[in-house]
Amino acid sequence: MIKSLYVHVPFCSHICYYCDFAKQRYSDRIAEEYLGRLEREISRIQQDSFETVYIGGGTPSSLSVKQLERLFAILERFEITKEYTFEINPESFNLEKAGILKKHGVNRVSIGLQSFDEQILQEVGRVHKQEDIVRTFEALDETGITNRSVDLMYGFRGETLEKLQRDIEKAVKLDITHISIYELEVHENTVLGKRGYAGCDEETSYLMYQMIMEKLPQYGFQQYEISSFARKGYQSEHNKTYWHYDDYIGVGLSAAGKENHVRYENTSVMKKYLTDEYVGERIPLSRQDERFEAIMMGLRLLEGIDLEEYAEKYGCDLTEHYREAVEKQLGKGNLLLEEGHLKMSQQGIYVMNDILIDFMNSL
Repeated sequence: MIKSLYVHVPFCSHICYYCDFAKQRYSDRIAEEYLGRLEREISRIQQDSFETVYIGGGTPSSLSVKQLERLFAILERFEITKEYTFEINPESFNLEKAGILKKHGVNRVSIGLQSFDEQILQEVGRVHKQEDIVRTFEALDETGITNRSVDLMYGFRGETLEKLQRDIEKAVKLDITHISIYELEVHENTVLGKRGYAGCDEETSYLMYQMIMEKLPQYGFQQYEISSFARKGYQSEHNKTYWHYDDYIGVGLSAAGKENHVRYENTSVMKKYLTDEYVGERIPLSRQDERFEAIMMGLRLLEGIDLEEYAEKYGCDLTEHYREAVEKQLGKGNLLLEEGHLKMSQQGIYVMNDILIDFMNSL
């Protein structure tokens, strides 16, 4: 049985200037039609339970109350046994929507904050205000949804270490269990890309990430993946499906999945999705593809790759199959072999791309 399901809701009340995901401005009519097509796609899933379900976007909280009820009614056919996550943007969330989440069994939320600096938020097209954040947390308090992750970003133009530290300090004062923190990436097809926006320089970005790794554990958030920090017992079970390179199902516009040695991605064209032409690209994965991709994902986790499990799953000894890369990176101190796991050292995190290129070249 496949453990995890991802559901994509592409609608947003406002398009952020950095966003490279499949999204479009919210339209009541198109959202209604989209949910109908999503229901048809979901009806083809041949299992009745998942350990984790993640509703992401876009901005799922931009749906109307009626549409949220419909979305959860579509998903009621599944028993969700472990973790049920819903993404929120503060400007489109309220007590009534929180009540719907609670009623339908959502037990984890991921809240897009990105920064507390109003100037930075305005520059990158975020529209929420401090009062929206307060209202969101009050609604979660009242409905009793206590497993809360927040997203932060760093590396904005003109951002300093002091500004980032203030963001971290404000975030950890919130009643949260998890922090995901990402460096800003500027993609060509986004508003920032078209405007020629440049974030902070490479050296500052390096110092920022160092500070993040040092500061968050001081507040009780232990790093378990390159961009993820959690209080004890609150790691993201859904995201660990990806990092352990397990199969998962993706539904909705542009959603990706991996099943039975095939990686696929739905169309990112709304017109096609609404006419039931939702299947986009399908890529059969060779044994060699899977062996490498499992390394690429597994090394993101600080615990690294369990070598015994890897050998059982992929039919080879990782350290022998990729001997040249392993020995080179162990010698540099970028990789460590500890208690049956191959993992990155702290210094290795900064040169992960170089490590992966060596694995590709050692075949």
